[in-house]
Amino acid sequence: MSSVNKLTFSHPITPTRFPVRLALATCTYVFAMLGGLGNAFSAPNDIAGDPKKALTVTEQYNLPIAEVSGLAIVWSIKNEKRGANEDSVNLYAIGDKRYEVANFRANGVSDAIMDVHDAAPVIGKDKKDVSEWEAIAMDGKDTICMLSETRSEISCIDRGLQQDRGSFSLDTSSISDLDSAWQARPNSRGEGMILMKKGHVLVLKEKEPPMLVEFGPEGDAPMGYGPSTFLQAGEAFAGLQSVDPDKADQPGQPDRRASSQRLVALKTWKFSAHLSDLAKDASEITLGPDGRVYLLSQEGSALIRLERILKPDENKVGVDQGAYWNLPAGLEKAEGLVIDTHMRPWIGIDIKQTHKPNLFRLSPIEAATPE
Repeated sequence: MSSVNKLTFSHPITPTRFPVRLALATCTYVFAMLGGLGNAFSAPNDIAGDPKKALTVTEQYNLPIAEVSGLAIVWSIKNEKRGANEDSVNLYAIGDKRYEVANFRANGVSDAIMDVHDAAPVIGKDKKDVSEWEAIAMDGKDTICMLSETRSEISCIDRGLQQDRGSFSLDTSSISDLDSAWQARPNSRGEGMILMKKGHVLVLKEKEPPMLVEFGPEGDAPMGYGPSTFLQAGEAFAGLQSVDPDKADQPGQPDRRASSQRLVALKTWKFSAHLSDLAKDASEITLGPDGRVYLLSQEGSALIRLERILKPDENKVGVDQGAYWNLPAGLEKAEGLVIDTHMRPWIGIDIKQTHKPNLFRLSPIEAATPE
């Protein structure tokens, strides 16, 4: 069973070790779209010659975990909670130091709730070790998976953070150029991921060079990405264990921690010249509510929509018709990204302090035109 830290915040925001219910009056600061954050997060005046591309911060929160490195969104919250309004959001967040998973739920502007779980005992890890978790992603059902960068390992647990669903090691030996870079720079491996059909995973390699890498079962052909490759609502990621929690300790049930599989690199896509200009590095990828892939660059301080379909026979991935937005000035070390149903990006930043804002909701971006 995972342990839960319950956290309470008062003003000034100081976490203690207990569940957490945050009144926005004390832990969330709401700002006007135009200049509400003053100099710290106001939009620069010379953003690629187009000020309309500058995003602004509208809300900010304190996630009670250090060095936020990844975010995942639950799309089914409106079905789970009767009466949830248009501002409802349900997120999972991780950091790269501990095996902690934070669940953040906000229902409008009245309050937000956070629970922090220690997942180390669930997946059989020593909580004294560094997690190196750089990405978290959800399937279409009830599983969340975390990617450890230096270990090249994906660990999956149920949304209740109580049950081990298995793990996957990432093997890059099938592509020599990728393998050389992967082995030479362990801290420039996977920074983001999207779970796909057939047990395939789209991984974002951070830098030197930044690229997209598709992993899948050995012998599979690469799919690339597009509407037909993404998991649909109610669809589980292939290869996960299915264990009845009421029978998990009974004879004949599989060992929950014995399910480790290998996913091999099937294909790589380097960045196009335009994408390389916008994204000096690669910090996160996410699937938006419009069914499109979005990329976050920390060094480039930009949010970028990638091309709609990426074919297996292509060698580079590009920008979707110039669709990119600059992050607010002063919003540094951006590493986590999700986009809610109203096309509002949520950004998590990698800072050690948990008493400072590290989760930001930004002004909406334009959704992709349906095709």
